[in-house]
Amino acid sequence: MVLVCWPSLVACGAGSSARDEAGPETDAVRAELVTLFAGDHPGEDSTEAGECFADELLDDVSPEQLRDGGVLDEQLDVNREVTALDRPVAESWTDAQLACTDFIAESTKAQVDLTKGKLDTSKYTACLEGRLDAETVRTATVAALMADWSDPAVEDLSVAQSVCSRTSLQPS
Repeated sequence: MVLVCWPSLVACGAGSSARDEAGPETDAVRAELVTLFAGDHPGEDSTEAGECFADELLDDVSPEQLRDGGVLDEQLDVNREVTALDRPVAESWTDAQLACTDFIAESTKAQVDLTKGKLDTSKYTACLEGRLDAETVRTATVAALMADWSDPAVEDLSVAQSVCSRTSLQPS
């Protein structure tokens, strides 16, 4: 299963965001979130997606909420231990991720890598688009971030990716 993941909170008021009161602490958290999302050696597209993700997430939640939700440790550094996120943070994380990336495109890229280029990308993309809707992807992503593997959406997404990968392999 390829879930591009890791982790809505109380509104901060009309037109305001968690970043409205940003200071050096929030700037440091943003930089860490960009690196976490984009990777240690990102390309331009990954960096842009990471910046978008960090901005979207920090518009919705504060560093303290990310700490309380399991993303950050007590020093507000990215928690390097894999942890289940609480629902509000998992939902905010998912919404930020889906605002900045195309799940089907990311899944397709991952499957191309996993199959060492033997995937018919058009066929795989069409298959996923026919089997998954936006709500299933969102629900499965939230559940995975919460380590709730019993959620039916997780199975639906996993089965769709598996079936679509198998039926989209090009002959060797």
